[in-house]
Amino acid sequence: MKYVELVVPVLIVLAIGAGIGLASAGIYQLATGSPIFSASSGSLGVPSSVSVSIPKGVGTTQGLNYVPTTVTVANGGSVIWTNNDPTPHTVTSTSVPSGASAFDSGNMNQNATYSHKFTVAGTYQYVCSYHPWMHGTVVVTG
Repeated sequence: MKYVELVVPVLIVLAIGAGIGLASAGIYQLATGSPIFSASSGSLGVPSSVSVSIPKGVGTTQGLNYVPTTVTVANGGSVIWTNNDPTPHTVTSTSVPSGASAFDSGNMNQNATYSHKFTVAGTYQYVCSYHPWMHGTVVVTG
């Protein structure tokens, strides 16, 4: 009987925590008008299109970053970045696989989007040239 008295409260706390986490994601989406995670499927379940958010406040809060920080996309697929922050940002490659081209969004004001199609498999690293704490990774499969 003591086992049940211990386990039930722990399960309730875990369920409440999960609910709060999911609600936070929904609140972010409602507040910014853009989904946190978005993908359309390609072959073998690897997305052919992925969205990345530059969240509100990331230009002034060093604890924030691109969301998600790492994405995986199929070869030939695209990543679309959206600046949801009032501060300008960039999406600027710092390393690309051999044979791939570097990419740079240039200045992205609030609500601007930038899309890049990836045609060489491998790992791509990128940063915001204005905010050195902002960095991300794109993994291209196939």
